[in-house]
Amino acid sequence: MRRSVTSLRRAVAFAAIAVSAAVALMFGAQTAIADPGDSLSGSAADFDTVVPLPPTYRGSGVKIDEHLGATLPMDARFRTSDGKDVTLGDVLRGDLPTIVTFNYSDCPQLCSLQLNGLTAAMPAVAADTPPLLLGKHFRIVTIDLEPNEPLVKLAAMKLKYVQRLAQLGATGDFASGWTFLAAASPGDDASIRRVADVVGFHYAYVPEHAEWAHPAALMFVSNAGVLTRYVYGIEYATPMMRESIFKAGMNEPATAVGYMFRCYHYDPEENSYAHAGVVALRLAAGGAVVMLLGALGIVHLLRRAGRSTPKPMRSTT
Repeated sequence: MRRSVTSLRRAVAFAAIAVSAAVALMFGAQTAIADPGDSLSGSAADFDTVVPLPPTYRGSGVKIDEHLGATLPMDARFRTSDGKDVTLGDVLRGDLPTIVTFNYSDCPQLCSLQLNGLTAAMPAVAADTPPLLLGKHFRIVTIDLEPNEPLVKLAAMKLKYVQRLAQLGATGDFASGWTFLAAASPGDDASIRRVADVVGFHYAYVPEHAEWAHPAALMFVSNAGVLTRYVYGIEYATPMMRESIFKAGMNEPATAVGYMFRCYHYDPEENSYAHAGVVALRLAAGGAVVMLLGALGIVHLLRRAGRSTPKPMRSTT
């Protein structure tokens, strides 16, 4: 009987070890999928190593080539979210520096993260001394990447972030200070491409997923339409934002800051690194099931063996 109990304990311990190993293997496979670059570079801490995307991927050219000092094409034609035909020069007319962004309403994630980060920065930018108020001391212009974007969706997008500014307690003239621009006519992306080319903003359409692969950056522009700074990322520190606005107001170039994010659909069927990770995860899951079932089977057999073992007869003398 003691042997049966000992064997049972060993089987349970084996089952626990098997499950732990399977779970560890599954987490390792998930890590390989989440960050295939680390497993290939050989150093998880080597953030400077950029693993190139496969040449078949359409978004491989998504990047930004910095063109500090470039002048935006003031004659590029657009429509505002309320349907007014304008040129970029009409929107930038006046003495205010401008923050330019490229986004679209159906972006799966990055556009929302970027614009949420931008709106979150506005209250502190306005509260510091001297205050910098949207619509009074600077403006924001968002150019829609989707040339077929319905104006009603663009207007809803603007309303969403204008309301968010109010909810966050920011001060300023939000409605007039933030302009959302659509293609001059539905499907005509000439002006969008023209401005993007001038500022070095490279993006691509991925038809399989009906998405635009694009980077995320704030581009600061002087009142003369001259590009003065690139700010990457989705969170923006108050001192950096204020400095960027001041420098744009003085038409003074500044070094780019932040880390560039790119938005694109990471397709495991088109990317061999991710595909290998998916295969590893499936194998790990299958192995976990097999080991768990095997361990439970051993426990069950040992229990039956323990029940069928005859108990020794006690002496009556």
